[in-house]
Amino acid sequence: MTDCKKEKTPNKVQRAIFLAAGFGARMVPVTLKTPKPLVRVCGKRLIDGLIDACLKAGIEEIYIVRGYLAEQFDQLLDKYPMIRFIENPMYDKANNIGSALLVKDLLSNAYVLEADLLLSNPDVIQPYQSESNYLGIKREQTDDWCCELKDGYISEEKIGGTNCFQMIGISYWTAEDGAKLAQDLPKAFEMEGGKDLYWEQVPIKVFQDRYKVAVRECGADDIVEIDTFNELKAIDKSYDV
Repeated sequence: MTDCKKEKTPNKVQRAIFLAAGFGARMVPVTLKTPKPLVRVCGKRLIDGLIDACLKAGIEEIYIVRGYLAEQFDQLLDKYPMIRFIENPMYDKANNIGSALLVKDLLSNAYVLEADLLLSNPDVIQPYQSESNYLGIKREQTDDWCCELKDGYISEEKIGGTNCFQMIGISYWTAEDGAKLAQDLPKAFEMEGGKDLYWEQVPIKVFQDRYKVAVRECGADDIVEIDTFNELKAIDKSYDV
């Protein structure tokens, strides 16, 4: 693989947007009464570690797109009064592209984060970024969502692969690419099957020719995606009853 990327001037990240509207079906039964981002792992809500990392990086403009059991997110305001909520009434009628559509005008110079990641290394959230990128863990083999690179940028997204990067739900978008997303997200949503898209498929698949998205590598111990209730029990034994 040839890396043809040039040095770019880093920008101070302006805001962080959390996509937190979904149900979390694979985490049943714990998500029957609690939105997945508010599930406690070893005593701490999943989303708290992510918000704390943003604040540590000096990012205080924080939005949370909420839907399922939306009112429960109000509890965050006691600790994080700077949070602004955006309501997603169609959270059960579209994939997370529906949430991204609601914040399309906020994506410039912004992190977009899945709100249910278990973060161990807060330095994964850096205050400065120089190009649009998706967080990834280098894997010899994975059954998860992953991507391959060409000339240093994402060329293919797929489920399962070898010698690829497992995709972790934290990305950064430059001002230029954020402006493009504001145009492309509505177009993709209106396409046949558009409501079933994951939002990041818009820049790295549907309109791939308009974007250059790098992978920002992190370690397997830096962050963990807890996808199922069994994975939650393996990490926090208090659920294994």
